[in-house]
Amino acid sequence: MSRGLTVTDMIQTAPWADRIGVFVIQSVPLLRRGIESALREAPAFSQALIRTFPTAEAAASALQDARTGDVILADMPAWTVLRPAGTGGHKSAFAFLTDKKVAFGLVTSVDPAALRLFREQGVSGFMAPEAEAEALVQLVTALSEGRSFYPQASSPKRADVLASLSNRQFQILELMTRGLLNKQIAWELGLTEGTVKSHVSAILDKLGCDRRTQAITAYMKSTGLAAVPAMTM
Repeated sequence: MSRGLTVTDMIQTAPWADRIGVFVIQSVPLLRRGIESALREAPAFSQALIRTFPTAEAAASALQDARTGDVILADMPAWTVLRPAGTGGHKSAFAFLTDKKVAFGLVTSVDPAALRLFREQGVSGFMAPEAEAEALVQLVTALSEGRSFYPQASSPKRADVLASLSNRQFQILELMTRGLLNKQIAWELGLTEGTVKSHVSAILDKLGCDRRTQAITAYMKSTGLAAVPAMTM
């Protein structure tokens, strides 16, 4: 009688193991190297094409070769650049990755509210930086097969400072963090400048902030951006 396959069996015998491409975009050198080493040591990825980059800009050329089933593991600064979908008819330069069905995974610490909103923006999986190597293998396995991977957070619960924001307000706050003014945000999202101003006022009120800089700080702390070097725009 044959026994059922275990998770380890499935990972080691995965048919995509000899062709998967994994793009690791992580600004912290030690974390970037640790992710690469953990994947290379996993039997499932012994023949995988694993490429690492410090920024999304540095990975731009290589990402042109990404194929369906490939996986991008990004930190928060990279995701703000790679974010494939805009609204109001404006797409990022990396929208082609969505068309190719390339899966996005985040390796960062975020609060539950932020994670929910990132998922709606196209992130298929998540892993905290302090997770074990086994979780990394499971994350890449799931994403390459078109499945999502959202494990329960093992770190202490963080304050859900973004929980009160609507999806639109979260998008606007994210663009504020990237340095865009109200007029630029309006163009990016296909809104009027007056509508953006109203949303900004609501964001400040919900987060209990008096100034934009305070709201931006709250966003950065909740998404893990404060823990890594600032992104070059």
